[in-house]
Amino acid sequence: MAGLLFSPRAANLIRPEEYALGDQETLETITLFFSRLVLGVQLVLAGIQLPSKYLKTEWKSLALLLGPGMTVMWICTSLLVWAFVPHISILQALAVGACVAPTDPVLSNSIVKGKFADKNIPKELQKIIVAESGANDGLGYPFLFLPLYLIQHIGHGGGGQDNKASSAIGAWFGETWGYTILLSVVYGAVVGYVAKELLHWAEERKYVDRESFLVHAITLAVSIPCGCSSAYTNLIFYY
Repeated sequence: MAGLLFSPRAANLIRPEEYALGDQETLETITLFFSRLVLGVQLVLAGIQLPSKYLKTEWKSLALLLGPGMTVMWICTSLLVWAFVPHISILQALAVGACVAPTDPVLSNSIVKGKFADKNIPKELQKIIVAESGANDGLGYPFLFLPLYLIQHIGHGGGGQDNKASSAIGAWFGETWGYTILLSVVYGAVVGYVAKELLHWAEERKYVDRESFLVHAITLAVSIPCGCSSAYTNLIFYY
């Protein structure tokens, strides 16, 4: 609804076609970055909602949901896509399933916030839903890039880049797990720690009051994409 209200068809506050100067590729880039901004703000807010050190205390529950749980969701979703979408290969279905399977932190708010949630959903269940929905977007990347690398290297009826599954698995471990995931976690941990210490330092010296804490979180959500151009910033936001 907000997108409709701000669009050129209504309030005309956001004009992506005008910004893109009629270029389709630029328009898609603008759409991508607007989406990253919305998701980034929501992921930061999801992290703020959780108690201190929640990931450390509930790592077993999260590991179960994000490991076996997400794997089953991915496989089931991919099989449904493969069964119902005509003329699609199993590798393509696995890629689509990886995009669809992770739950969204924006959508999860509909069942963890409000009067209905307060009355019917236990607090601990609300917290684990928020934590899982915040982490699974980023941790869905391995499920996405495995079929993409396989398509790139051995897809197209065996006419892929080099027709070697080993190259696809090597790129998956090196680029996806090593560079994209682990480096993002390190980046997020460093940025989060520095931001926390600076906020505590400013609060102790009365440079900032508690009413400004939300602005601090929004500033983080806006500034992190500027410091990291990877599409994996959603995992960085969460950590």
